Amino acid sequence: MRMNFVCAALAAALVVSGCQTAGAGYGAGRTQLSQCTRNALIGAGVGALVGATQGPRENRVENAALGAAVIGAGTYGVCRILSAREQQRVENAYYQSLNSGQPVNDSWQSDQGAPRNLSVSAPQPAQGYGSECRRVSATVTDPQYGNQQLPPETFCRTPSGQWTPA
Repeated sequence: MRMNFVCAALAAALVVSGCQTAGAGYGAGRTQLSQCTRNALIGAGVGALVGATQGPRENRVENAALGAAVIGAGTYGVCRILSAREQQRVENAYYQSLNSGQPVNDSWQSDQGAPRNLSVSAPQPAQGYGSECRRVSATVTDPQYGNQQLPPETFCRTPSGQWTPA
């Protein structure tokens, strides 16, 4: 019975994670960063699944709930610290790094006035995506939240030379 509940919760999380609030779907010009809530729900589902498979059989429901809370909250934490304007700033830094082939560093004041620092890695080949694809990762540093590792992003160059999320 409990395992049925966990499976139903996981299925519901995955169904809800497919919902979009904007027009284009994933892979159609949207980065993972712009889909933070979706990724948090998927993270919660994966956390629930992992939690349910760990520990004694009688604690699987509790472990599933704990796994969902920890992974989902950790992923959503990145979403909460960055406003939509700041997410756009991060994505612009991704494109700057892709176009230059170099790492990018940026600093600004958050909407609440706190200093923020961004460090985007130099693009690396994205294995499994083809020779025209690159992967970048980034870290945002905030005095209140510390270092927040953003989800790695994979971009591929179109025939016109533009970078688009894979």
